[in-house]
Amino acid sequence: MGIPAPVNTDEAVDMVLTGLSHLAATDPTALAAQAQARCLQALEQGDAMSTAARARILAAFTAGHGYSADADYSPTSWLIHRTRVTKGAARGHVGWARRAVAHPKVVAALVEGIVLTESMARLICQWTGKLPESCQDAADGILVAAARAGARKEDLAALAAEIYARSLPEDDSDGEPVFEDRQVRVETTFAGAGVISGDLTPQCAAVVTAVLDALSAPMDAEDTRTREQRYHDALEDAMRRLVASGLLPERAGQPVKIWAHVSLAELRAMDDGSVLQSEWIIEMQI
Repeated sequence: MGIPAPVNTDEAVDMVLTGLSHLAATDPTALAAQAQARCLQALEQGDAMSTAARARILAAFTAGHGYSADADYSPTSWLIHRTRVTKGAARGHVGWARRAVAHPKVVAALVEGIVLTESMARLICQWTGKLPESCQDAADGILVAAARAGARKEDLAALAAEIYARSLPEDDSDGEPVFEDRQVRVETTFAGAGVISGDLTPQCAAVVTAVLDALSAPMDAEDTRTREQRYHDALEDAMRRLVASGLLPERAGQPVKIWAHVSLAELRAMDDGSVLQSEWIIEMQI
């Protein structure tokens, strides 16, 4: 028997709060692992959907200056004073309200609950937000469609990097190299520690950023690494994955070749009376 749909917004809010209250009061140790897993999956879906709902409602609330009725000067101030969230959380909510306007296809995917998580949707908005404004909506549609088809985070990162690279203007027809000051320096310091610095082309920066963003997400709520530390670990992870893939060229893009010059006398001294030597002698005598 299905649960009847709420007849209005107030009833929908009451149903949401009632359901969450029930889950919060439930003893999780009394649940089977399958029931615990279902709750966790449903809560993740609910998080995506609540992010979309808050973003859309807050966008409308902001556009109508609803915060001014409570003598607040901005939606961020209103959220801090009226919902008691921290300044960081308020800014995060306002950020999603802006994304609801700039990235409607991503927010629509969040509404479905099963296409994108909140964190993955935020990454997509960051990636496509670097594109020219005329390209952003189409890029959002491509990435959302890929996510709906089952693309993983690293697949979406690579696709976003390719979209960014294709959005850049073509090189001048004179054929001269661009960005001549591009460079990367890796220096080894005390005890083998390293320092990396450089200037990247826009294409290179897009690919590097996409890869690091994809691999640097916090592992869980107890992950206390800073963003910079997570980027460091993501870089190491990316390099290890590349080495393990077997895609690295052995030398200058070609298999390694070794040319060794050894005299016949040296070869005989190494393996006197060998089968090869006997065969060679017979060949010379024929």
